[in-house]
Amino acid sequence: MNTWYEKCTFALAAVIYLFFHLRGGRTAGEMAAGTFLQLLTTAPYCIGFTWILTRVISWLHQGRKLPWDRVARIFLAFGIFFGFFFGLYEHAERAEQEQLRLEGQQPAAQAAAGRSRQAACQTIMPISISV
Repeated sequence: MNTWYEKCTFALAAVIYLFFHLRGGRTAGEMAAGTFLQLLTTAPYCIGFTWILTRVISWLHQGRKLPWDRVARIFLAFGIFFGFFFGLYEHAERAEQEQLRLEGQQPAAQAAAGRSRQAACQTIMPISISV
């Protein structure tokens, strides 16, 4: 990172990374906790994919290592990607729970758990007992 342009784009990538991991909450503490948990959730994926991609690039260039800022940029790119999709998943799950709450039903995950528990009981004890 020699030029101002490289330094500014690196800082911008870091800010965008944090923006995509930002989670809402009623208080600043809830926001900080949610953001921290989101960062911890996506970190293993980002680290793993960064490690794989840097090894492939290093192998393609006869073992030359990438500079630290390039590795960090790759990490931030994967982090933005995973932050977006994990956030999208959380938003969809929250919207489904809100819709089901308004309709008075239970969420799909709880219904599936109830069905699987019932199916497990049927395989252990095939006799149907109704109370």
